[in-house]
Amino acid sequence: MATERSTPLKSGTKLVIGLLALGIVLVIISRVYRVPPDDEVQDLLQQQGVPAARQGITLSREGRKLLPVEEQHEMDALYAEAFQTLMPEERTRLQALAQKGSAANDSEMAETGELVKKALRSLPPDKLQRLGALIEKAVRLQLARQKSAAATEQQ
Repeated sequence: MATERSTPLKSGTKLVIGLLALGIVLVIISRVYRVPPDDEVQDLLQQQGVPAARQGITLSREGRKLLPVEEQHEMDALYAEAFQTLMPEERTRLQALAQKGSAANDSEMAETGELVKKALRSLPPDKLQRLGALIEKAVRLQLARQKSAAATEQQ
């Protein structure tokens, strides 16, 4: 008799799912809070669709590496809390989609976005807002790094 076990996500898997979700969360949080675009980061946050999600994934994945370790752990904990509210089969599907990363096709990106939205709805507003602030900080750090690198190349 086969028994179904709910296996907790490993930290590496959480990281992959978190990184994929970061780009999607950028769009979701900006829609929830309707932040007016007043700079480049806010302009990015206001973009919609799969291309915006892919760009957000790239920026936030690289920017996350620039956050202090404590904030990276805080971000991981917030994602883990949200993802634990998904049904086991949803977590398994999200894990499979996350392994594809930004190589996922448009329908897979949309499916990932729906699962992430469902998970994030479980977070209290203060935690959702904190996650949004961490993501925004990560994107700002990465954009600053890119601008600095571009300025260095022009010299």
